[in-house]
Parts: sequence; structure tokens; C-alpha cells
Amino acid sequence: MVKLRKNLWVWGGLIPVIIIIFDQLTKFWAINKFNAPQNICAVNPYPGLKIELSPIFDLALVCNQGVSFGMFSSSSTLTRTVLTLFAIAMCGFLLTWINKEKDKLMSFALALIIGGAIGNAIDRARFGAVTDFLSFDDIGFRWVFNVADSAITCGVIGLILAMILQDRAAKKSAKNTAKSP
Repeated sequence: MVKLRKNLWVWGGLIPVIIIIFDQLTKFWAINKFNAPQNICAVNPYPGLKIELSPIFDLALVCNQGVSFGMFSSSSTLTRTVLTLFAIAMCGFLLTWINKEKDKLMSFALALIIGGAIGNAIDRARFGAVTDFLSFDDIGFRWVFNVADSAITCGVIGLILAMILQDRAAKKSAKNTAKSP
């Protein structure tokens, strides 16, 4: 039997659920701002709707049929199914990692990735595409994204930072051990 880590429910449950709820609520809100049906991505995968909010930030309704930044875009049921199953499998792997992880930054980063992956997988399973709506196109950032994408990106940055910090700590420990008589 697998031994569960103390506070696994926080890292593998509570934090991802908060991300998922916030992601789904913001997508619901954004679609309503466009006066579009909630299943807009299933009905019209290329809505082309935009609301100018400021010289920096706008809302732009995009139905992403691929993964991050539109890679592997396809409207096929097979692609959608494979991407959704891959996200679920990766979440299982990341939950296993969290269960064994001692570092809080690493655990938090993994929790962000899980929440973001599930948030986008929900859209993909329900509508065949992920609803993206945050746009910084006016300042040259051409990709439109959502809260789940942001959580995944922050999670990956957190993973890299945690790995760098762990590596530094290991090198410092090894150096101190080598100096000891």
C-alpha cells in the first residue's frame, strides 16, 4: 500500500481545485462578456471576438484546439481525446511526485501545473477546445491565454527555480562535507 504524504490533500487537492474553480469561473465570465453561448468553442471554434479594455490589455475570445500557444492544433476527435488523456495521465504522475516531494516550492509548483492541466482538460473534453481570453496583443505578445495557462506557466517557472535552489543546496552541503576533517 502506498503511504500518503502528510498534507497531500493541500498540495494535490486543495490548491489544484482552487485553480480549477478560478479558471472555470473566469472562462464563464469572459464568455458572458462577449454575449456568447458557453459552448461557443463547440459551436464556432473561430469566434474572432475582441473587447478593447486598455492600451495594454484586451479580452479576445479564442478557442485553442491544440496545447500551449496553439501547438498541435487540430479539430479531430482523436487529437482532442489524446490530449485530454495525456493531461490526465500527467496529473497522475505529478500527484505521485507531490506525494514523494519534501520541498514546498516544488510541491506548490506541481499543484499549479495539475490545476491548470485539469482546468484546460475540462474545456477540451466539454467543448473540443480550450477557451482563451487574456490578450496582451497591443504590446506585442501575440498569444491569447487563460488562468489555467498562467498556472501552468508559473508552475513550470517554480519547478525550474526549485530545482536550481535544490542543486545549490546540494552543492553547498557537499562542499561543507568535503571541508569537514
